[in-house]
Amino acid sequence: MELMRELSTLEHSPVLKRPDFTALRDQLPRLDFSGEGPLLPELQDYRNYYNLHFPLAEKTGVGTFMAAGFELVGQYWLVARPRGTLFICHGYFDHTGIYGAAIRFGLERGLNVVIFDFPGHGLSSGEPVAIDTFLQYRQVLDSLLQIARDKLPGPWHVMGQSTGGAAVLAYLQYSVWQPFEKVFLLAPLVRPARWHLRKWMFYLGRFFMVAPNRGFNINTHDAEFARRQAHRDPLQSHVMSMRWLGAMVDWLHAFPKTARNEKRILVLQGTDDETVSWRYNMRVIGDRFPNSKRVIIRGARHQMINETQPYRHQILQALDNWLKA
Repeated sequence: MELMRELSTLEHSPVLKRPDFTALRDQLPRLDFSGEGPLLPELQDYRNYYNLHFPLAEKTGVGTFMAAGFELVGQYWLVARPRGTLFICHGYFDHTGIYGAAIRFGLERGLNVVIFDFPGHGLSSGEPVAIDTFLQYRQVLDSLLQIARDKLPGPWHVMGQSTGGAAVLAYLQYSVWQPFEKVFLLAPLVRPARWHLRKWMFYLGRFFMVAPNRGFNINTHDAEFARRQAHRDPLQSHVMSMRWLGAMVDWLHAFPKTARNEKRILVLQGTDDETVSWRYNMRVIGDRFPNSKRVIIRGARHQMINETQPYRHQILQALDNWLKA
């Protein structure tokens, strides 16, 4: 999730011609994790554009699966001698294409990596960046896991950034089957920043705004990453969804009332995050997950998986420590 704030450094950047990947989903096979067969030329173009080629992977593939009334697109990279499998859940407005750093993290540690686009994001179907309830995120994650069951080796781990972190929390709190050994949450969303001001915009705006314009802000110290998102990423939405905002409001009221969970999870959070209300979120997650380990990264911003050095070093060190714990 990003702030609805326009920065002048992005407003005046040149707008370049961007490729169109919207028809790619219709050409994809069903997701099966076999890693067999060559990638479509159009898919090669997509991966070239987002730099999603990883020599460490022995096999790779892309496919579709149905869940919650959506046709979702999942991608995977398989290593020769896997030490487990890492599932990745992206944030609001995000998609697989900008998570190369997270994919590389898993592969470099000998893990198979699986990531998918949420409804209305990336290559998946659905109204742009819209959802009716965050439990639909839980539902599509569960459907993916059911397909991977008996196909991908354990132990299984999961990483969630922002809204993806909320999806993982929803899964942990509302699902009977709990297959994850390690849980990594990066700047997870419970309540957005400055909610005491923004809630009035939502409660008033829902009556006359359908898709308010989205602003792009620099939510990482990597300004070039932010510029690419704003002007050179064809899979970025330039509007928000009032339906999503309504689902987010339901989530921020529901999560603090969920049951206490003894699961040990890692929560990473930057102090310069202006997207989520991180002090409140860390407190309420700690209350629901009393065995959680919460790590503060001084100066880091919201898009933690795409941060620059020295924040990246601290983030990766915390992830490695948790993986080895």
